[in-house]
Amino acid sequence: MTLEGKKISTSQNWAIWAKDIVHRYDPDSLRFFFIGNGPERRDSDFSWREYVNNHNGELLGAYGNLVNRTLVFVNKYFDSVIPHGEIGEETKDRMNGLFETVGEKVDRGALRDALEEIFEFVRYGNKYFDEAQPWKTRESDIEKCKGTMVHCVGMIANLSVLLHPFLPFSSEKVRAWLGLSEVWEPQVVSPGAVIPAVEVLFERLDKKLVDEEIASLKDM
Repeated sequence: MTLEGKKISTSQNWAIWAKDIVHRYDPDSLRFFFIGNGPERRDSDFSWREYVNNHNGELLGAYGNLVNRTLVFVNKYFDSVIPHGEIGEETKDRMNGLFETVGEKVDRGALRDALEEIFEFVRYGNKYFDEAQPWKTRESDIEKCKGTMVHCVGMIANLSVLLHPFLPFSSEKVRAWLGLSEVWEPQVVSPGAVIPAVEVLFERLDKKLVDEEIASLKDM
């Protein structure tokens, strides 16, 4: 692995020290980037710009967004109570299949491929939320809105287990909110379950961090 396009050299201090960055950045964010972009099958480069964009775009913008907008919606419009409803068969089949395919990839060390497969499902979840438009159906068709929330909460519940090997700290938070275990099997959240007020899962990283981190390398 290279750093900003140059060979890593500890003697010349062209390096990122783990003991420093683990105190400045979310450990799940670092794990997510290195698993998805590390030299699993070929050489790779660590770029601060790519790290910040990856965090804001995928981890926060895709996964964090799905979790927070769903659970905050339940907090706000359903008094924090999971409504009654059914998850569609297509989504249920996809979730059940992920435990088998992702588990097999993890067992043989194909972590990048496993993580990408999970995030394809994350993107599917966000697309479902957008197309269902619960912010509209809560006034025009409350039963449909309830079904959307049950659907999305179910996806999040299963993602919290599927992502545990990759994002253990944030996964633990989500499982605690939904009252789940970390057993590697499809998850079901009981209708009527009460969830606490949730917090933002990931904070947005300011893009000025890129220049600051690169400048600190040059100053060493």
